[in-house]
Amino acid sequence: MKAHIIRSAARLCATLVLLLAAGGIGRAQSTNEVARPDYQSFKIITDRNIFDPNRSSRSSRTGTERPRPARVESFALVGTMSYENGTYAFFDGTGSSYRKAIKTGDTIAGYIVADISAERVKLEANGQQIELNVGVQMRKQDEGEWQVAGRAESFGTSSPATVAAEKTDSASGGEESDVLKKLMQKREQELK
Repeated sequence: MKAHIIRSAARLCATLVLLLAAGGIGRAQSTNEVARPDYQSFKIITDRNIFDPNRSSRSSRTGTERPRPARVESFALVGTMSYENGTYAFFDGTGSSYRKAIKTGDTIAGYIVADISAERVKLEANGQQIELNVGVQMRKQDEGEWQVAGRAESFGTSSPATVAAEKTDSASGGEESDVLKKLMQKREQELK
């Protein structure tokens, strides 16, 4: 029996020597090692970090950046009115700095109001003079130049200036001046 155990042990040793020579055991051991994960394995954590203050939505990660919409500012001459203490021009616009009543010499959007008449104002800036009729607006896109843009649009507020602008927008031709005259007469009666 001892001979049988010695032969089995000798065969086992021979097999081990052959496996070592062929590198089979070395490969088996290397596949059993714990692989160290690389950075790519953890990249999802930085991509989807809910605590990142600079995090953006998934749709922005697709690589197609949407251009930001252009910032458009505008203001319109809503009407003019003569009081005992002077003539005023009423403006309405996209920002609170454009919603105001001003007199000759005051400024709006970088323009100085040079003259106010019943149907228009003259604006001056950098030696350039622009006549702005009642119901007409000035617009600028982003940081561009102010340009006369035609009929005024509603600016989405419920201020009296906007209501007057909407009334002048809905009127056409001769009706426009009639509406303005009625508004001016009504205002004069309120002041008495």
